[in-house]
Amino acid sequence: MAAKRKASEIRAARRQLRAVTFVRRSVFYFMRSILTVLAVATLCVFSFLSAARLSNAYILVNEGMPLRAECILKNGSVNDLSAYFTSECIASDAMQRETSAAPYAGSTISSYQYDLSIANLHLLPWHVNTYVDVVEQIRSVHGSVSSESGISQIPDWMPRKYRLYLEKLDGRWYIVSIELLELNPKIDPPATPDPYADPIPMVTPSPAPTPTPFPIQ
Repeated sequence: MAAKRKASEIRAARRQLRAVTFVRRSVFYFMRSILTVLAVATLCVFSFLSAARLSNAYILVNEGMPLRAECILKNGSVNDLSAYFTSECIASDAMQRETSAAPYAGSTISSYQYDLSIANLHLLPWHVNTYVDVVEQIRSVHGSVSSESGISQIPDWMPRKYRLYLEKLDGRWYIVSIELLELNPKIDPPATPDPYADPIPMVTPSPAPTPTPFPIQ
């Protein structure tokens, strides 16, 4: 009788152990599933915020800086910069714009090819202030030079590397400061030929005349 009781107790203990093991595994499964869902959701939110900030910064920089170049080279309206730059930034950048425009004093620029490449991005969703490093190039500058300017031709634009500080104000992003990092920085050659580069002058070969033999009569 005692042996039967002992066997039944062992079976009951095993059943209880299996039940506890099942509950524990179920709890671990649900916890792992919840943590996985939370991790995926966090990653999605992080990716969305990063992509939104990257898109805003890209549009802000690639629309604001060409407009700034137009103010320098073609005497564009400074008031148009207020859509991309704060008033403090426009005021503090005035001397830098004047220095950039000095070589073109007395010139009337008709056309140019503007190029802006992003060298470094520092964009994280939890940062209120951020910055972007860019390299500015202006090629194929064409126009006319007045006789009083004292120059015979329009000078080439020297590439510049800037650090643009961005800040979110009143629900939208602005460029709040422009820092000149380097004049004429080292620029890697493009992987593909530049369609806007001036062609290299080459001498057109002229064919040498070939003497025609005449039959002797």
